[in-house]
Amino acid sequence: MKVLLRSSLWAQLVCLSLWPVMLRGQSTLGESLALCNTGREACEQSRTVRTPLSETGAGDVGHNSSKSSGLSEGLVVCNNGWEACELSKGDVHVSDHQRNVSNCRNGWESCDRSKLTPAETIALAVADHRHNLSNCENGFGSCDHSSLTGTEAHEIALAERRRNLSDCKDGIGSCDRLTLTLLEANEVRIATHQRNLSDCNDGAASCDPSKLSRAEASEAIASEHRRNFSNCSDGWGDCDRSKLSPIQARNVSASDHQRNLSACREGLETCDYSKLTALEAGALAKAEHQRNYTACLKGRGYCDYSRLTHAETGTIRDENSRSVGIEHQ
Repeated sequence: MKVLLRSSLWAQLVCLSLWPVMLRGQSTLGESLALCNTGREACEQSRTVRTPLSETGAGDVGHNSSKSSGLSEGLVVCNNGWEACELSKGDVHVSDHQRNVSNCRNGWESCDRSKLTPAETIALAVADHRHNLSNCENGFGSCDHSSLTGTEAHEIALAERRRNLSDCKDGIGSCDRLTLTLLEANEVRIATHQRNLSDCNDGAASCDPSKLSRAEASEAIASEHRRNFSNCSDGWGDCDRSKLSPIQARNVSASDHQRNLSACREGLETCDYSKLTALEAGALAKAEHQRNYTACLKGRGYCDYSRLTHAETGTIRDENSRSVGIEHQ
């Protein structure tokens, strides 16, 4: 009785020890088969895929082991990448066929239309027609006008005319002025003139002053003066001080002085102390002295004891002594 019990327990232990190997074998086969079906380069190239179970020499263990062995026999060498991966099982043939359908839908050269079913051929023709119609409507990609219906060809002609008119007005894209009507040509002329006027007012390099009227040229010059004054006042951009009026020059000088004073107060490197008035320099020196004293007293920030007065040094020494006495208590 004890011998039978021990034998039974031993058999259960063997089964339990083989179970992870069986699962791992099924997982490896499933992953390898999926890689080949989807055309992945990782498809077990240059070798036949074998299950870990067969390598252990454990033999056939139940129905799951038989199924794994069948998959292993069906998984063959991938010689030259995913396109050369050939498996003998039905699932692989379905995968190859589906890949071909996908290649045809994407318009790839690897598409073999002779392998499509009648239903797939019709669906592909419908999809190709829709794709071509979309290209014609949007002006993107290649458009085959010969495959359009009469109604579609008329609608596309109108869309192309509107798109050409828009390109001509905006000065972008491919503008064919020869196809414009007299009314459209006049609209384009007005839009082109207005765009040039805007460029001149904004100081754009594409401005052509020779195409402006006398009033427009005066407006463009006034815009340039305003832009120059703004740049000089802000301290950035192109500033030509020779073009400033006397009043503008005084305002720009005041702005420069205020900007420098702010930089000195904030301790910025752009500060030019030589441009400060005596009153401003005195106020900044007083503020800096107070900052230095506070830093030395609190023990925070940059402190220069050599710039402290005798009284300030004594106050700091007394404060430090009181702090030490409190710590000893």
